[in-house]
Amino acid sequence: MPRASSLLPSPADLQRPDRAALPADIAFLAGRGLTPRMLALAAQLARQRGTSASQELMALPGFSRALYWRLLAEYLGLPFIAEGDPVTLLPEALPPAAEAIARSRRMLVEKGAARILVLAPEGPARVEELQRLLMQRPEIKERFAIADPATIQACLLARNDAGLAYCAAHRLARAKPQLSALLCSSRKGRLAIAAAPLALIGLILVSPLPFGRIVAILLSAFFFLSMLLKSAIALLQTAERPARPLSDADLPSYTVLVPLYREAGIVPDLISHLDRIDYPSSKLQCLLLIEADDEDTLAAARRHACHPRYQIVAVPPQEPRTKPKALVYGLPFATGRLVVVYDAEDRPEPDQLRKAAAVFANDPALGCVQARLTIDNTENVISKLFALEYAANFDVFLPALAHWRMPLPLGGTSNHFPLAVLKRIGAWDPFNVTEDADLGIRLARYHYRSITIASRTFEEAPVSLSQWMGQRRRWVKGWMQSLLIAMWPAQAAAPALTAKDRLAVLAILGMGVAGLLAYGPACVVGLLAALAFGGMPEPDGLLSWSLFAANFLNVTVLVLSSATMAFRGLRSVGRTDLVPMIALLPFYWMAMSLASWQAFFQLLRRPFLWEKTAHGLSRARGMGPDAQRGPARWLSVSRFRALWRKWAWFGSRRPGSLLCGTRGCATSNRPSPARL
Repeated sequence: MPRASSLLPSPADLQRPDRAALPADIAFLAGRGLTPRMLALAAQLARQRGTSASQELMALPGFSRALYWRLLAEYLGLPFIAEGDPVTLLPEALPPAAEAIARSRRMLVEKGAARILVLAPEGPARVEELQRLLMQRPEIKERFAIADPATIQACLLARNDAGLAYCAAHRLARAKPQLSALLCSSRKGRLAIAAAPLALIGLILVSPLPFGRIVAILLSAFFFLSMLLKSAIALLQTAERPARPLSDADLPSYTVLVPLYREAGIVPDLISHLDRIDYPSSKLQCLLLIEADDEDTLAAARRHACHPRYQIVAVPPQEPRTKPKALVYGLPFATGRLVVVYDAEDRPEPDQLRKAAAVFANDPALGCVQARLTIDNTENVISKLFALEYAANFDVFLPALAHWRMPLPLGGTSNHFPLAVLKRIGAWDPFNVTEDADLGIRLARYHYRSITIASRTFEEAPVSLSQWMGQRRRWVKGWMQSLLIAMWPAQAAAPALTAKDRLAVLAILGMGVAGLLAYGPACVVGLLAALAFGGMPEPDGLLSWSLFAANFLNVTVLVLSSATMAFRGLRSVGRTDLVPMIALLPFYWMAMSLASWQAFFQLLRRPFLWEKTAHGLSRARGMGPDAQRGPARWLSVSRFRALWRKWAWFGSRRPGSLLCGTRGCATSNRPSPARL
């Protein structure tokens, strides 16, 4: 696979270039302070990669975009409009949609008493066309000006940013209301949400009766079908064949979307890892989507995101304050044919974009490619169990679902999509707090296939109980939202899930959520019964024995399949040192059950609340297991106390960040509930 080093022109190519031999979009720069080597390199890379010379020039580190446009204006004899210059937009200058604004390269303004058409001609053809027009009619020069495309975009956005933000938040709910989690706030939605626990309570009340026991047995049988799926996943061996690598010329343009909120402290680490992405700079765009009122993160991004590939998009304050709302607002600014979402704390492998692009080229009908998410901090019990959970989900569970062509409850990061597919299915739902799982189901609804690839993105696990609980409440609440939408009666505005996909969603999300809600109460009732009767009461009659046998079988299969998936996942990520933590899974599920009940009541009261997860709290990221565990020492009383504080369930003493009603841009990359 050719890299930038292999694309460098030979010394003969780097002699002082003939101005006539250079493309028109950079020829005017010859003799204006830019070295012949730089111009020759830009022209050579453009030929190699199938781009324009100006694109390659602007992608070179240290090159000023504003300088390019200023020199072009000087060459054409036109005025240059810089950012902040006193100009007034005319009403007819405003394009009708955010996508038109993002791609606009012209605007009509008033400067003084004159009306001026401000242009940003890109590519040799546009530059030659404008140059030819001005040579033929020099008297119209006073009607034109040149500006950086970013300046044009900023002027157009300033006129209608609030309206565009409202449109981003409500577009899906208005166009296809049955696909939006806004359903949860409707009367029918609330009744549907409340019906499930009411039915469960009713079943408990009638359970002593024969009819109640028969219904309970049928439900246990349905749970058993879900457990069979889980067992099959635990035993299935999948292999992901890498696609043939693409040359730089064949690589498509790529856009990286990174939503950020209150993440000023982690921006330097984020930028350093995005800088390591191995992809032609002229074909890579990184959009940092930052809330307009988050001044600290905006300042940090402007300070560290200096490479031309980065573009900062200020998202106007607009309810709901969620990550998917920021993604929908930023999507029209994407220029790439492929799009990937990363979170603030992500550390993707450098070749991940190349691998995903090769997979899409091999199968153009794909709707999504999900990379594997791996935890790289395991300094306490919470983070260790979280790492175990991720290993089971992203290295075992999701690859098996992809192998069987089932809907994938995607992780919230490292999802790669064709831009055209995202637009066709309506992109993310701003009102769904697990927009990733919802989007995976919607891809199946539109008959797109999702797969996983053997490329990793390293993530930060929660290190405190409060941090973990807030995140888990949001995840389970989002699973409930996605389940309600998937089971809602189909309407003409959107295609319906097939019967097979509906059953798969019910088995993955439905049984997962129901199992989490039932697990805690079942354990408590069993414990109380054991304490009250000195042991579990013996079943009496055929129905009681059948129910006992079904439940015992379900629990046995759940424990064995979960342990198998966890072991296989840990072996896949090279963390077999965490295998002893599998014994703590039953206690982990108890905490998840508590969070699930909290999520249920929160769904009824505040369905769109986004509980932000703080990042950058871990001090052990990227360290090996031995370094995180520390060297062995002789135990003493003080050492025992230190170890207890380190391994205690409450983990790090750093306070978690539970910001009710605000948006956090990461850790939406939740595992699916059915892998537990």
